[in-house]
Amino acid sequence: MKVILPVAGYGTRLKPHTDTIQKALLPVAGKALLDHIIEDLLKYGIDRINLIIGHLGEQIISYMEKYAGDFEFITQTERLGLGHAVLQGLKDVDEPVLVHLGDAVYKYPFSQLNDLTANGIAVLPVDDPTRFGVVELDGDTIIGFHEKVADPPSNLAIIGLYYFQSEARLKQAIEYLVQNDLRTKGEYQITDAMAVMLGWGDPFTALPGAEWYDAGVPGTYLETNRLLLETHHENIQSVEFKEPVFIGENCSINNSIIGPNVTIMSNCIISDCNIADSIVLADSKLENQQIVSKIIAEDGLKFC
Repeated sequence: MKVILPVAGYGTRLKPHTDTIQKALLPVAGKALLDHIIEDLLKYGIDRINLIIGHLGEQIISYMEKYAGDFEFITQTERLGLGHAVLQGLKDVDEPVLVHLGDAVYKYPFSQLNDLTANGIAVLPVDDPTRFGVVELDGDTIIGFHEKVADPPSNLAIIGLYYFQSEARLKQAIEYLVQNDLRTKGEYQITDAMAVMLGWGDPFTALPGAEWYDAGVPGTYLETNRLLLETHHENIQSVEFKEPVFIGENCSINNSIIGPNVTIMSNCIISDCNIADSIVLADSKLENQQIVSKIIAEDGLKFC
């Protein structure tokens, strides 16, 4: 099964870090977000991955050299929405394809997808469904798709994991949107393409049991860090650790309180600081700072 992984975006909500680091390469729980995604896919033997690149795409190409697999890098030259991004990786073949967002981690038994007899869309209930595409259900069968509407018919959000039985069929649906210039908020949306497929009679079912760790904005990024973080560090005499804490290689930390829920990446120098619920990017130098709930870099002046 092929996977399409869009990692082309600018990551504007994670600026200024994403000015120089591709969003998928920002760290969470001790390693790049992209590592969490690729490792989970490879664990289930899924190694045919089309990465849709754009902003800082050369970083993605270089980073993926550490993995073995059938990887293809496809440049999205225009930012015209998720549907348009996915279209770049589609071919006219009647084979299954999985679309996996590049700014989230999903814990899901991907091998179960082979047993599906319909297209499968992962959904979860959310407090504010107006922020998401949502589905209408009849039992487990999806009978309607709606993209970020003011009065959503359900609170079941489409969380960004999509299985399609036919790559060619999805391609036809997105091309239909483009040919007829059918956009939502100025973009070609995969939710609208699925609505087209539903109108054509293609069956859809809700995928149960997916765990979703969103990393699209600073708040959810830090929440994902909290949920996935495992302690990894040596004890340091002048440092008080409040677990869980991850510390990368070649770090020097002195006279500080670190944690809880802190990731510190490699080659950082930290002294006389109190850091909690935060991610410190590699090569940062921090001194005499109180840092809470930040993604922070360099001398502490670059954060979000």
